[in-house]
Parts: sequence; C-alpha cells; structure tokens
Amino acid sequence: MNSPQPTGMDDAPDLRDRRGTLGVDGSGEWQIRFERHLSHAPERAWQALTDPAQQASWLPGVTIEPIVGGAVVFDFGEEGTATGEVRVVEAERCLEHTWLWPGEPESVVRWELSAEGTGTLLTLSHRPVRRDPAVDYSTGWHAMLDALHVHLDGGDPAELEVDFERLSELYRAGSEFR
Repeated sequence: MNSPQPTGMDDAPDLRDRRGTLGVDGSGEWQIRFERHLSHAPERAWQALTDPAQQASWLPGVTIEPIVGGAVVFDFGEEGTATGEVRVVEAERCLEHTWLWPGEPESVVRWELSAEGTGTLLTLSHRPVRRDPAVDYSTGWHAMLDALHVHLDGGDPAELEVDFERLSELYRAGSEFR
C-alpha cells in the first residue's frame, strides 16, 4: 500500500522513500539527514537554493544570503524564527549555515549537491540537534524538500497539501528514540 502523496508530488517517490533519518551519529550527537535525488543538474538546484526570488517560491519566509557571513532567517510566523549565519559557500556544491532556534543550542545545517547522472543528489544534514525537537525539525525539512522538488519541476509549491501530522508520526516511529 502506498503512502498518500502531497498534491503536486504524483511522480515523486513514495513518502517512505523521501524520508530522512534521525538518530545518533558515530560521535554520539543527534542528527538529521536527508538524501534526495533531483532530476535537475546541480547548477539548477544551486540556483533554487541561493537565488532570493526562487527561495521565496519554495521557502516562503526564508532568506539565505549565499556569502560567507551572510544572514540566514527561517521565519515560520507564529511558530517562531530560526536565524543563523552562512559559514561555507562552494558554488554549486555546498552551502552551510548555523541554525539558532530560541531556547535551543546552536546547530549547523549543510546542503550538499553532487552530480548524479543528469540530476543531482542533494544531501541535507542538520546537527547536532537535541532529541526533543528532532522530530519537528525532520518534519519541517521533509516538507521543505518536497517544496523544492515541486519548484524545480515547474510546479507551485504553495499548492502542496502537506500532512504535517502524518509526517510527524512517520519520523517519531522511525526515530531511534521511540
């Protein structure tokens, strides 16, 4: 039985195949990791990640200035705002920034792009994270990466119907801290 697909994701892999992982890494720190296979070249994925007009399409409320020292703002309205600073920029390969959520220790988000045939393997990692917010963060990253997929394929990410409750259940069940 297939999991329900968000609107606009009819050609996307099953929900379970788009799932990230969360758990303790080899150094004993909690981390979140996603690997997404995109059917677009790294140059196209990089543009979507770093161009402000494209960010606004698939990451509304988010600004990432793709220069070392650039500002990072993830404004989720009433839910809160994460801020940070860009630490690494390797054009069309890597973007890394800090993540500061109120009441949580600083962590690092890393977006890595690598050519894979005619497409791109996007690897997103977020670490270290505390155990408590890990499911919420995973749910959010999953939804954002689905929006990126729709954006790159020419669709409207605003039309996605994300079932956040279902995603949260998926990550809670698949985590190492049931």
